Amino acid sequence: MILRFGQAFIRKLASYIMEYELLFIISLDNEEKIEEIKHEIEKTIADLGGKVLSFTDIGKRKFAYPIKHQTHGFYSYARFKTDDNSVIAELNRRISLNGKVMRHLIVRASEIGKPVVSPEAERLVEQPTAPGTKTEPPTKEKKEIAEKAKASMDELDKKLDELLEESPK
Repeated sequence: MILRFGQAFIRKLASYIMEYELLFIISLDNEEKIEEIKHEIEKTIADLGGKVLSFTDIGKRKFAYPIKHQTHGFYSYARFKTDDNSVIAELNRRISLNGKVMRHLIVRASEIGKPVVSPEAERLVEQPTAPGTKTEPPTKEKKEIAEKAKASMDELDKKLDELLEESPK
């Protein structure tokens, strides 16, 4: 009885449609073939039983380190849905074999958009306390630390954007 319940539950879970995002990087040597490569990826997803919802081109970006002796690449991502989780492993395999895609990453769409918190701000988050105990209001010092961490992250983001937008030499 438990075995049948377990199998039915697994089948029911497998029938849910999940959304994923595929981020991929194309070599600048293949920049003129971007539409062709996107069509190949869309066909691969469709062949595996998925459906592409949208493609978004991020554009040319500088790498943090050279990949295959190149310093820049063209970033793009596709959002797609599938009801079979085994599609992801096969899609990973097929894209890895595609010589036109330098790197790729597939993530579940539900995992996207979770906020990233700096360690300083994370320490300032109040922990739940036991009933009947008093909680201290945040001190001026704690507020200043949180604002300083946020300001330094904004400055870091601006500097990073400036560096990434430099064209290759």
